[in-house]
Parts: sequence; structure tokens; C-alpha cells
Amino acid sequence: MDDGKKVLVYTTSLGHPSMKRITHDIVQGFEQLGVDTVAADLDDLPALVRARNLLLSGQIAFSAGVNDTGRHMVDNDGRCIYGYLDTPFVSIMLDAPYNVATDNIAFPCINHYVCLLDKTHQEALKICYPKTHFAGSMMLPLGGSSGPCEDEIFSMDRPLDVVYSASIYHGGDFKPAWMEDDTSPFIVAILKDVVDYMLANPVSMLDAFKVVLDSRGLCWEEYIHKFTPYMFSLFFYVKHRRRYNAVEALAKAGFTVDVYGSGWEWVPFADKLRVHGEVDYEEVLDAFAKTKVVFQDQAEFNNGGHDRVFTAMLNGAAVVSEYSTYLENKFEANKDIFLFDWKNTVSQLQIVDELINNESLRLSTAISAYGKASANHRWANRANSIMEMMSVLRGN
Repeated sequence: MDDGKKVLVYTTSLGHPSMKRITHDIVQGFEQLGVDTVAADLDDLPALVRARNLLLSGQIAFSAGVNDTGRHMVDNDGRCIYGYLDTPFVSIMLDAPYNVATDNIAFPCINHYVCLLDKTHQEALKICYPKTHFAGSMMLPLGGSSGPCEDEIFSMDRPLDVVYSASIYHGGDFKPAWMEDDTSPFIVAILKDVVDYMLANPVSMLDAFKVVLDSRGLCWEEYIHKFTPYMFSLFFYVKHRRRYNAVEALAKAGFTVDVYGSGWEWVPFADKLRVHGEVDYEEVLDAFAKTKVVFQDQAEFNNGGHDRVFTAMLNGAAVVSEYSTYLENKFEANKDIFLFDWKNTVSQLQIVDELINNESLRLSTAISAYGKASANHRWANRANSIMEMMSVLRGN
């Protein structure tokens, strides 16, 4: 950086099998830009102490880490340093603001910047944290990760037909909390309509709330704050039902699906899947490099993107994904990527069979997608976007 200061990035292996790889790829992304980068592992106390000394001595331009990792940087009195130090912290969100896994995002921080996975999450951040000041935000889907044999991905054998990667809670057979407690039946009716709308349309949660509330004559801006207590359970339920429905559709269509992630052994159609369970992230990358097609829902990032889409492309797989306005804008549908919705899924699944059996189509799709993902959707691209944000807002 021009002033000679460094960028501090926190790494960790806690919380999810992909965390170690993703956080180290973030470091590498900044390094590839030529930025003087310091990595501090949350499990390495000496590294954190060194990072703290750099922060307190004014040698750090800004820090970055996934979700709320900045809260772990405390002084000898247990106070979060970002609560009184002007140095900015950039939260790279791994999920929606209404996911309880990110509920510590409101830790003490004077200059807190947030990168979000979906365009609607910028509104959601204000709704979920109305009393928290954020210095700035931007929509920034996670970058993709390439495997160790990137130079060979278009000459490698691909013995797998379809790979799906995501866990599923309780085999997908559960109810949201508000369907099992004493929530007002009138509130439940609204929430059920939001769920039904999201399971029938590829939209993010706030977009669904807008439609359902407006259909009742309720101005969504006035009423949406009343629904924050229910947002996580609704989001969690829809995300897992979408996963269930996506893989079930593949199984019913007769595809042999290799599924990576916990919980799939409990679904009623498990005997039609090749269930691998929760595995190391590197094993998922290896599967992406050995499959013809990666099939992926979007959780609810329908105005954003899922890192698995870009990772699949960087590993040479053809991608069939749930619809996203972001993906439609960044890629050419039916050339780089194939998108499905929830109304025409059965007919849209025909492309999976074509990609499996038509090698020229699969290869041309994968090569075209790889070119765009390689140029625009690596962690170096995301690091560049963060540098742009900080330069615009801070002059760094």
C-alpha cells in the first residue's frame, strides 16, 4: 500500500470444513495483488500477539476476516481493540445477516465494513442490526478455490456424473420453531406464505417478504422489523428444504448423485445417492475435478452468488445452478452456466443428462465458464474489490 502499511487477515479452521481453505485463500488473494499482507491464525496465540502489536503501533491499514473474527483481537483487559482503535475491520460474511452463526457481527468496532453475499443482505443488515453503526458495506460473493491440478482439468478423467455439496439438517425433516411454539396463527400464516413463495420461486428472503406483505396491503418497510425474530428459523428451514428438493429431483430423475455433506444418510431416498458425509474441503475440490456436472442450489442468495459455483468452474465442471440475478448477469446462461427455477425444474433437469452424455457440450460449457471464473471470481478479484472499497471510503 502507498503508505507502507500492511493488511491484516485472520485465518482459522474453526466452524466449517471449508474455513481453513477459504481464509487462507483470502490471504493469498491479497498477496497476489502485491499487498503487504500479515496472516494471523486465531489458533496461534503468538501470531495474534504479533498482530496486536502491529495494530497498536499503527502499522495496519485495515484488517479483514470472515464474519466476526475481529472480536477475538482483544487487549490485556479483554476489550476488543477495534472498539477504540480507528483501524477498520472488514467482515467477509459467509452467510446472511439473519443467520445466528453471524450474530456476533455487532461486536465493538469503530470502523466496521461488511461484505455481503446477496444484494438484499445490505437491507437485511440494517433491519437485523438497527442499533449498530456500520461504516460501509458492499455485495461481494465469496471467491472460488482451485484444486492442485488446475493445469490438467480439461484433460482429466471425470468418472462422476453429478456432484452436490452441502449438508442438510435432520435429513430435511423438521419444522421451523414458529410452527411448534405459541406464535400467533396470523403471524404463522404470513410466514408460511413466505416459505411457500420461496420454495416456488428463486428469490431471496426479503424479496419474498415484500411480495407476501404487499399482497396483504401491508407496506413492507413498516412491518418487516416485526419479523426479525422469525427470520433465522425461516431462512434455515427454506435453505434446507431447497437442498432437499434439489437433490430429490435429481434422484427421481434417475441420476447417480455423489453427495458431500452431513445429514443425507437420513433422507428417504438415500439409497439412490452415493453419500460421502462431511469431508475435508480438499476432498470436495477433488470431487469437483472428477465430476462432469456440479448441481447447486443457491441457499437463498438469489441476488448474489455461492462460492461452490465458482469453485466448480475453476475445477473444470459444468455447473447447473438455481437461478440468481448475479449469476445471470456475470455469466451467459445456456453457454457458461445452466440455471433452474422451482417451477420448471423437471424439464430443466434435462440439461444435466445432456451434459453427462454430450462430451462436446460439457467441455465447451466448462471451458467457457472457467475463462470467466478464472478472470473474475477468484479470491484475488474479491481482494481487489475490498481494496477498492477501502480506497473509496477511506482514501487508503
